[in-house]
Amino acid sequence: MSLSAHRGWRAVRVTVLGGVLLLTLLMAGCAKQGPSVVAYVDNSKITQQQVDDAVEGVSSILQEGQSVSRAAVVNAMIHGVIAENLAATNKITITDGDRDALIKNSNLAGLLNVPKGRPIAYDVADQQIVSEKLGSEAYIAALAKQQVILNPRFGVLDPNQKTIITDKSASLTEPLPSPTP
Repeated sequence: MSLSAHRGWRAVRVTVLGGVLLLTLLMAGCAKQGPSVVAYVDNSKITQQQVDDAVEGVSSILQEGQSVSRAAVVNAMIHGVIAENLAATNKITITDGDRDALIKNSNLAGLLNVPKGRPIAYDVADQQIVSEKLGSEAYIAALAKQQVILNPRFGVLDPNQKTIITDKSASLTEPLPSPTP
């Protein structure tokens, strides 16, 4: 076998080995992303079941014809976990009494009596309480530093504000044009 043919086979083997290594790394990176996980917020995770329960709870207090946005619920839940983490880091104590007092005169007051709705109301209250205690500028700066990984099926997350960007998709495909009548 000639030297150039030997080098050719070596290049092929290196390329195949590199491809296998790349595929292994990609699969390992996806292993953390469980199909039932909506988002990872630092070391916490928000599950599909938690989102479903929150949507059911919020939906139970809506008037006929109203609906709740899943993206809004996920945003509130992400910010609730972030607020909880920032409260712990900054030694801010938040009690259910603090939350209830903040919520009782708002449009979320009905959620206080709904077991599946109360956690989402408390998430919203936690954001407001922590933001008020830290100061809005410090809260926004701390928010940008939080690590949040959103499951791509829920969209794209703004890296600074940690909210779902509603007019963007994480999909690699383009939607088909609508048929014209």
